[in-house]
Formats: sequence, structure tokens, C-alpha cells
Amino acid sequence: MDGMSDDMTFDVVVVGGGVAGLSGAMALGRSRRSVLVIDAGEPRNAPADHAHNYLGREGVPPLELLEIGRAEVAAYGVEVLADRVVGLSGEAGSFLVTTEGGRRVTARRILVTGGVTDELPDVPGLAERWGKDVLHCPYCHGWEVRDQRIAVLGTTPMAGHQGLLFRQLSDDVTLIVFDGVELPVEEVEKMAAIGVKIVHGTPQEVVTGDGDALVGLRLADGSVLERDAIVVASQPHVSVDYLGPLGVEPAPFEMNGVAYGSVVPVEPTGATSVPGIFAAGNATDISMTLIASAAHGVRVGAWINAELANEEAAAAVAERRGSLFERPAWEERYSGDKVWSGRVNVQLAAEAADLPPGQALDIGCGEGGDALWLAERGWQVTASDFAEAALARVTEHAAEAGVGGRVETRLLDVRTFEPDGETWDLVTAHFVHLPDGGMVDVVRRLASAVAPGGTLLVVGHAPSDVHSGLRHGHDSFMHTADQLLPALGEEWQVEVCESRPRTQAHPETGEEIAIADAVLRARLQG
Repeated sequence: MDGMSDDMTFDVVVVGGGVAGLSGAMALGRSRRSVLVIDAGEPRNAPADHAHNYLGREGVPPLELLEIGRAEVAAYGVEVLADRVVGLSGEAGSFLVTTEGGRRVTARRILVTGGVTDELPDVPGLAERWGKDVLHCPYCHGWEVRDQRIAVLGTTPMAGHQGLLFRQLSDDVTLIVFDGVELPVEEVEKMAAIGVKIVHGTPQEVVTGDGDALVGLRLADGSVLERDAIVVASQPHVSVDYLGPLGVEPAPFEMNGVAYGSVVPVEPTGATSVPGIFAAGNATDISMTLIASAAHGVRVGAWINAELANEEAAAAVAERRGSLFERPAWEERYSGDKVWSGRVNVQLAAEAADLPPGQALDIGCGEGGDALWLAERGWQVTASDFAEAALARVTEHAAEAGVGGRVETRLLDVRTFEPDGETWDLVTAHFVHLPDGGMVDVVRRLASAVAPGGTLLVVGHAPSDVHSGLRHGHDSFMHTADQLLPALGEEWQVEVCESRPRTQAHPETGEEIAIADAVLRARLQG
């Protein structure tokens, strides 16, 4: 990590290098995401000698498991930094992460998995034995105290639950109910029925003997209850002060109305209330065992990857649409080599050959093939496009063809075009396409520019052309002729509305390909 610069940007910064964090990093790294794990080196399970119920790693020392995990994620390019996150600002796509060691890196997403600490009852000597013979979870380390003398500390009305589960492992279980705690009547009856003894009063201290061996608990009356193991429900709390300025605060974790610490509230995806910030593992649910935290980390990591993939796809769509439908891309296109053949479009020649010359508006004129054809037949043509480079070519080609006097160019974006009372005898648009059904509004605008008795001709690529490989690969940009009809009112007489087949040479192979044009021709009555 010494080679990491402060200006680095990662797809995801994972806060916490426990099993949830490393598992999330694994899922992300294997999806080729750039990931930085920042770990303060304070795993919650560090006091425990062994981890259990972790399939394939049963009995592994927790710190050894994390060491193995760091090596495994490194194989997928995940970086691990030994440091502590102290600041977080920004927003989804550009979070600034600041560490205690002075590092500053940016991240598109944040995954919070660390910061959980256990608060224990204030019984002298208890905290010092946490993770040794002071236990909390029957699934994590219950087997190791089977058939031993067990004391369950009743710090909440839910203490009978631990009595129930540890009674499965030992015949000698005593539940010590703390002062101020009242067990539900049904729980007391249950303990009596299964043979769990109950005593009342907050213990005075944990008693040890030679070699620091656990002797038991000094009870409220001063007697010593000899025990081999002590079970207590800790109060896990998540510390995420750095999230506070962004609006993420810990919330109480409750079971049956009883608070058992605090967690980061999340959606099923692991998303917090702040876009771009996720959380996983015990930071979100104190009841998760080690393997559950690891599984949750993988799941949330997968959700983050999916969100990033969708974000990238949306950006690609926007970029692609820009190359197809926005002016800068077409300015660049018409500033290079010749784009079109210069010949008239087939359907214009078919539909306009017998029309008497008049005033014509050519929408999306490109380099002027249609405009010149009309001008050569006596039409006075307004050639329009939203690319100035295209209009410059039209002017040049019209002069070369000797029809410069009958071709006027006009910079016009058809998406915002308003004729303002100006009309033409023929309004024609060939292969102008917009996404999301936008051509209906375009046709409505063009129809308002047609003079009474005039003709509207709109020709597009039929959706069936996608099979040809000649188009841009998505039929949502194309349309059938009848899909444009809602743009025309009752004053219009539709003369042609069809998908008209023809062939076109493939630009690479020269092979003739069957395609179809969506042709709409209508006359404005009056």
C-alpha cells in the first residue's frame, strides 16, 4: 500500500476488513472492480481463539481466517490499507474518504462493515474474560462448553432464550436474573420445565483462581456459584461517526421490543438512506454469525456491483445517444470524409417525382442529396440540419450543381422546431430518428409547417431492419409508419402508410441485403 497515492479513485472503498468486508471485496474484485479495504485492525471476534459453524474452515482462529482472506482478495486486485476512516464527504460517484493516517482517496461507492464493539454488563472481571470463558452465542462456541457448568447472565427479559439454547448443551445451567430485570411468566415456567435453575440479583464479580482459571461468580448474597463458563448477551454498538455529516446515524437494534445495541439501518440490498453508501454484516444485524456476515458481505458486494454496472450502462446509453442524436457528434461527422453517396433517397424519388414544384423543406438534409434533386426539378428548397458542417457541404454541392439559387440552408433542430406561420408545399424528412417515441412529436411539428394542399413525407428505417446488421442495433430508435399517425389530425388525408421493402448493398461485403423503409405520405386538405 505504500505506493498508493492520495488522488486515487476506487470503485468501492470498504470500511472494515472483517469477514463481511473482505467477502464484499471478494465479490467486487472478482467482478473486476477497483476496491480498497481500510481496516483499523480491531476485529470484533479478535478475543476468540477459534471460529465455528464456518463451513470449510471449522475451528479456524479468527485472525488466521482474516489473514487468509486478505491474501485471497489480493489475488483479485483488492488493496488493503491498515488505517482508520475518520471522514467521509461528497456524494454517490465521488465520495472523499479521509483516514486517521492522513490518506485521502475517492470512491464511487462506500461499503461499511466495521466499527462494531461489544458493551458488557458492569460486572468486575467480566470484560477481561470476554472471548475466553465469557461467551454469548451457542452457535459460535456452545459446543466447546458442552456438559460444563454454565451461568447465563439475565440482563434483559429475553435472557430465557439463552437459557433455552445452552440447556441443550449442558444439564447444569443457572440463569442469574439481574436487579431490575423481570422475566416473563412464561419464560420462568419454561426454565423450570427444562431444568434451568434461576437465581436473582446482580453478580458482584467474576471469581478466578490459580493460573487465572475461572472459578465462578460471586452472587448478590456473597456466595460463589462455581461455573466453568459464563454466558452473557452483549450490547453490540456500531460506531460510524464519519457517516453522521452525510445523514447516516446508528439506530437501535430491537428484538421483541428490547434494545440490543445499535446498527446501521439498511434496505435488503444493503443500501443505507444515503445513495451510494452501503453496509453489511454485524454493522447491520447483531444476530449474524460469522458465516452469515460473510454471506451478507458477498450479497451486498454483488448489489453494489450491479448498481455500478447499471450506472455505467446508463452512461454508455447517454454517450451512444449523443453520438446518434446530438449535434456535436454530427458536426464532427460532417467535418470529416464524405458521409453519404449524394444520390437522392429512393422513397423521395418515388413519392415526389410527380408533385408540381413549389416550396420544399428538407429536414435533416445531411450533405444535400435530396435537396439538390428537388432543386434540379424546379423546387425552391430550404435545406435544414442541426449541424453547420452539413449545411456548409450543402451550399458547396448546390453551387457545384448549378442550383445554388434554389437552395437555402437553415440551421434547425427538429426537436424544437416551430414554423411560426411559415409553410411549405412539401415537407420531407428521411431517416431522422429519435429514441423513446420522440418521432411522433417531430412529425407533429413538421405537419404544422405544411401549406394547405401540401404534402408531408416522412421515411424511416423499419424496426425489422435490425436483422440486417446495417443499423445501430436497437429497434427502439426506429418506427413503423403507422406509429406516426397519432401526430396527424382529421384534416390530413393519409395516402401512403406502409413498410416498403428494398435492397441495399452491405458497406463491407457488398452483399445485397433485404431491408424496409417505413413510408408515411399524407396531404393536408384545404
